[in-house]
Amino acid sequence: MKSLFLIPALLLLSVPSFAADATEPVSVVELFTSQGCASCPPVNKFAAKLAKDEDRLVLSYGVTYWDYLGWKDTFGDPKFTKRQREYGKALGIPNIYTPQLILNGTDHSPRYSRKDLEAVILPEGRPEASIDVSETGLLVSGSVNPEAKLIIVRFTPGEQSVPVKRGENGGRIVKLANVVTDVQPVLWDGKQAATQIRPEDGQAYAALFHDPETAEIVTAAVYYP
Repeated sequence: MKSLFLIPALLLLSVPSFAADATEPVSVVELFTSQGCASCPPVNKFAAKLAKDEDRLVLSYGVTYWDYLGWKDTFGDPKFTKRQREYGKALGIPNIYTPQLILNGTDHSPRYSRKDLEAVILPEGRPEASIDVSETGLLVSGSVNPEAKLIIVRFTPGEQSVPVKRGENGGRIVKLANVVTDVQPVLWDGKQAATQIRPEDGQAYAALFHDPETAEIVTAAVYYP
């Protein structure tokens, strides 16, 4: 992958208007991508199409390890790079890469077909989980093993576009869906997790429960304020 230079102008597109609602997705697709990756736009587009399926949670993370090439990814955060590296360790991946799609914390590839995705869903009979709001912030509840690792992911629902002026994607508009804006681990006791994460306008929240050894997502819940 070569260097890429962009301008930081962002155009917000197609942001759906959600009523306050909590859902339990049947599968979780996490895309690790970079604005400086010439092979990423087609996979970004694929992820955006998947995100239109209300039963599937799609999350796009901007990684930072290509920033040294001259362009700092406008959505990038070291937390997201760390999350990808943790997946790499759990899944036995010698080198992380972009674009990388991770399905339910168990399978990974630079690309999948819709048919591939239909075969990888969260198991039936999975533990129940939900997100609500208390006086202090988001409240996560469920019947999940207390040993599970709970991650709260904040993201901007809908599509965003970045005009690219230079580099491999020069002259193109890079589009991403459900861009992740924060990741926080939260202590889980097997029943509830009261957080101080206050819902923000224009943001949605996902609670992902991971097996502490394999990183498999055992269940998930999404909250749209």
